[in-house]
Amino acid sequence: MESQQILSVAVPRPLDGLFTYRLPERLSSRIEVGGFVRVPFGKATLDAFVVEPSKPASELPPGLEWDQLKEVEDVLSDVPKMAQDVLSLCRWAHDYYFAPLGEVLACAAPMLNSDVRKLKRPAKKIAFSGAMARSVNLTADQLQVIGQFDQLRQLRLGKTALLHGVTGSGKTEVYIELARKALADGQGVLVLLPEIALTPQLHRRFEESLGEPIGLWHSAIPAAKRRDLNQSLAEGEVRVVVGARSGIFAPLQNLGLIVVDEEHDASYKQEDRVRYHARDLAVVRGKFTQSLVVLGSATPSLESLERVKEGRYALGELKHRVGAHGLPYVEIVDLKTEEKVQGTQAPLSVLALSRIQETIDSGHQVIVYLNRRGFAAYLLCKECGTVSECSHCSISLAVHRSKRQLKCHHCGYFEPIPFNCKGCQGTHLQAMGAGTESLEDDLPKLIQGARIARLDRDLVTSTSRLNEILDRFRSGQSNLLLGTQLLVKGHDFPNVTLVVVVLADSLFRWPDFRAPERAFQILKQVSGRAGRGEKSGTVLIQAFDAEHPVLQVVSGLQSEESFFETERELRMALHYPPFGRIARLRVEGLDQAQVSRAALSLGDLLRSEFPLGSGLDVLGPSEAFLEKSNGIFRWDLLLKAREIQVLQKALRYSKRVSRASKLRTQIDVDPYGV
Repeated sequence: MESQQILSVAVPRPLDGLFTYRLPERLSSRIEVGGFVRVPFGKATLDAFVVEPSKPASELPPGLEWDQLKEVEDVLSDVPKMAQDVLSLCRWAHDYYFAPLGEVLACAAPMLNSDVRKLKRPAKKIAFSGAMARSVNLTADQLQVIGQFDQLRQLRLGKTALLHGVTGSGKTEVYIELARKALADGQGVLVLLPEIALTPQLHRRFEESLGEPIGLWHSAIPAAKRRDLNQSLAEGEVRVVVGARSGIFAPLQNLGLIVVDEEHDASYKQEDRVRYHARDLAVVRGKFTQSLVVLGSATPSLESLERVKEGRYALGELKHRVGAHGLPYVEIVDLKTEEKVQGTQAPLSVLALSRIQETIDSGHQVIVYLNRRGFAAYLLCKECGTVSECSHCSISLAVHRSKRQLKCHHCGYFEPIPFNCKGCQGTHLQAMGAGTESLEDDLPKLIQGARIARLDRDLVTSTSRLNEILDRFRSGQSNLLLGTQLLVKGHDFPNVTLVVVVLADSLFRWPDFRAPERAFQILKQVSGRAGRGEKSGTVLIQAFDAEHPVLQVVSGLQSEESFFETERELRMALHYPPFGRIARLRVEGLDQAQVSRAALSLGDLLRSEFPLGSGLDVLGPSEAFLEKSNGIFRWDLLLKAREIQVLQKALRYSKRVSRASKLRTQIDVDPYGV
């Protein structure tokens, strides 16, 4: 028994704990923490993670017998082992987010899947355009921030700095110069963006500026390229990675600089499987590697602003745009009183239409933002009032006229547009509300010379399709870009002098304590697309609630400081982040009554275990905002605590008592949309 060895591994499944196997003597010398092994698991075979050294069989966990154990089949020697700092980051995320360790590690090891393992050819070097390094003239403000931040990097103390720069102030050039200095010191650089759609543009900028191959890391990268990049990173041939959310796990050697652009963006929060926040993991990884973490934004999150106020983050500011013109002029159009164009699905004022026509006639370009894709929000029977709803989710089906479909934007279910109402068999069916598809139909009839490109998730089905649409607009083949949230983030079009927000009200109505902050960020960011070239810009924001506080701030009638101070005071009073910690418990199941009973029982148990004065508030339970999703009923409880230790204690208790239920209970620490 003394010579016999066991190995406990983490498996890429939503299961807690480690799984123990017999380790054959022929494999024992090849086991390394951070490596990978192949093991039998149920009726399947899995590639599993080695997270601790092998042990003698005498240390077999209680309840296990040697004869019951299955045997490790092989050690995977063709995959580079996981970097130590990435492994440490995964352990931290496992503890903090209450996610199974194997699932967290699977986020960090995209190499470990069947598509990659089946590749026949050897790994190739990362393609490089051969561009020579180039630099640009920097402003005094940029140089000051670069000097300030680079001193922090050289200290190797794992500091975090917030770069608060208005739209068009040259934050990207600051990132590039900081990266240039880190590379000169032999350090690796990681740059994160909130959307896959933005990575090709910034990848090109960094490659052209730094004159060396830049890795591209996101979930849409083909298997062969993922394997090539992983090998190049392991060999130190690639020192800079530009990536989306999952790029936080990229195994860069001697990491010295981490940049999180648009740090306020909610897309950094993963909403399925492991519910991590890439910005927050960046700060943690910076501490593990003694790297400088730069959080950049024109509209920083209240959490990051508070960290600056507390002295935990350094602050650098770029208060002016690069170039002759300042920020665009913002005008609010009151849809209650302004004359509207007749016959359009979307509310469009005569004023907005005339400004669009003037801009196109002058040879400049326009961006039109509407926060809804499809032709219309829903289909209404005007005879009985029935609204067509998704059979799998508690949500109405959006109208997509070009495909003759009603479609659920949550689960993807679709059905043909009916000729008769399902409720009364009536034929008076009307599309209500507006989407980008209906505007794409209406605008060419109203605006002479309009060459429209649409940018939303219905059309952008791949990175190449996205680049095609953006390149067409950038080159001037299109002069009006119409779209949804994809328009808001990071695009630079020098010939755009007018931005029109069709209906700002849709941003104000979310049942979320962050709703005012997020509405401000979106409107400020989309406004920032105007006037970035030689001509000044104008922004028209249409709204029925023209006096809304967010519009007062965006238009300059109220200061950003007073707006955020109001938000800050409200959150402080209610103990919401950044003045408290929250987590959401979501009970899920196929039977609505069973789900509600289980959620009510869990709430009662938590209040009994953590009474008033314990430091924990238990809110709910209640139906989730979208109670039924993809056929699954969902009820939520919200836990609030001033101290993270209290919250974690409550989550451990919740996890323990929930095991007795046959229903699934999801834990989401630091959730969005509550």
